[in-house]
Amino acid sequence: MHRRFLSSSASASNYYKITLKRSTIGLSKDYKAAAHTLGLYRLHQTSYQPVNASTAGSILKLKELVKVENVDTIPTREDILASKPARGYKVIGSKI
Repeated sequence: MHRRFLSSSASASNYYKITLKRSTIGLSKDYKAAAHTLGLYRLHQTSYQPVNASTAGSILKLKELVKVENVDTIPTREDILASKPARGYKVIGSKI
């Protein structure tokens, strides 16, 4: 009996969404270099990287420091701004 598998490109995501959750302060230079390779310089900064072996290796090196999600597309600036709430506040009524 032969099993048929879906092709890896059809079922897999195209990008990793990588967020730096812990600081690289106090770590050796190779950990800091791996974070910079992924495009992560500050805490809570998010970077989108293509799914490939070199990216996966850098993620494995920093596995305790980063949060990783699989996504199909990179959101545009308009998508990110649309998902955020409006800035400030609005006074609706007064009880005076």
